[in-house]
Amino acid sequence: MLKQSVSSEKVSRRQFLKRSARLGMTLGGVGLVSALAGCAAPPSAQPSTAPSQPRTATVELSFWKPPHGPDADLFKPILDEFAAQNSGYQVNHKVIPWNSVDEQFTAAFAGGNPPDVFYLPDEWYPKYVKQAQIADLSSIAAELETNYDRNVWVIGAFRGKQYGIPFLGVIHAMLLNMTLFESSGLAIPETWDDIRTAAKALTDAGKGTYGIQLSTWQTFTVPLLVAGGTQVLSEDLTRVTANTLGGVAAFETVFQEIGKNDQSAVPLGFTDDQANALALEGKVGIMWREQSGIKNIWRKQRPDIKLDVIPMPKVEGTEGKPAVWTNVGFLFVAEGSKRKEDAFKLLKFLSSKSVQEEYVVKGVDLMSPMKGVVPQDVDPVVAKFLSYLPIGSGTQVSINWREASVALKQEAEAIWSGQKTAKQALADFEATINPILDGS
Repeated sequence: MLKQSVSSEKVSRRQFLKRSARLGMTLGGVGLVSALAGCAAPPSAQPSTAPSQPRTATVELSFWKPPHGPDADLFKPILDEFAAQNSGYQVNHKVIPWNSVDEQFTAAFAGGNPPDVFYLPDEWYPKYVKQAQIADLSSIAAELETNYDRNVWVIGAFRGKQYGIPFLGVIHAMLLNMTLFESSGLAIPETWDDIRTAAKALTDAGKGTYGIQLSTWQTFTVPLLVAGGTQVLSEDLTRVTANTLGGVAAFETVFQEIGKNDQSAVPLGFTDDQANALALEGKVGIMWREQSGIKNIWRKQRPDIKLDVIPMPKVEGTEGKPAVWTNVGFLFVAEGSKRKEDAFKLLKFLSSKSVQEEYVVKGVDLMSPMKGVVPQDVDPVVAKFLSYLPIGSGTQVSINWREASVALKQEAEAIWSGQKTAKQALADFEATINPILDGS
């Protein structure tokens, strides 16, 4: 889910990423592209001999999207360009506040008056697919698939059908305060043992300095499981797969050893604001952050702090691999759109490279999931974030994903606080979530 601003340092983004855990969800994510309008007539069709007539009637389409920036201003010239290219069309753009997305979309679908084209984050859309509210784009998506990395494209698919076209995203990885590292004579860590050693060396609770800022949100716990050689759910979405030897080793390494035993992490009881303020004071060595915060926050507020970034390392002794979190938002077309072919035309326009460049890159400075869309004057640290896209892990498209991610967060906190061991916590997670999984 990609929510507002998508910045890890902002509470609003954090709320989005919690995905119902404590506040609501987030980094803000988008829709279905269509190419039906404008297709040539089938070979059996006879060409019309009547002279073409200019289209004078106005076709009104609606486009709904929660904001990632000043969306009303940013989309006006974009939608004006669509109208200029397509005579007789008018697009009514509505910015939906993040805190009322579920309410407004549910009401619109139930009332039979949905937006023609709309944006939703990855984990928010499956329930609407199950309710038959989102159009299947499988018949027209083939021409678009090659524009995107496979690991991003598949998040828009549900039960073998393509419903969403990637629109924007963010990447989370381990951000290093190299000013702290270098002043302490520490090298960039390559393994979890290195991270644990560095975190202990950098922690001085008396001075309010900590080696690492951990997270229990899905943006962190999902790639942590990948680093341990597993994932939250099975591919067929019928059982929990987090509770493996590798999954237990991953949670034990991070939450039990570093968080609980070493006490070298920012304390669990700190609020997001407190922890983020501490980091910007230069008192945290390793942080889990997304790329959008580099230019918008770090370069503006703390240009004196030297930064670097690394993926989450493989957990030693497991079949894991380096991992980051990729959060993607998609464009969709409503199944109940009264002008579906016209909606497909708008969706195809919004999925163009020019819109990616103008809105996603220049407008809100987020990650474009489209191949060949390269930000201008990209910060070198942001460039390293973006290079990790091929190893990104993210939402598994399940009706039960939000319940699973909340439960996993709670178990991670139980380990960190010393209430449970990693083995106990993941066994309890499996016992809680397995009964509700049905493959949807």
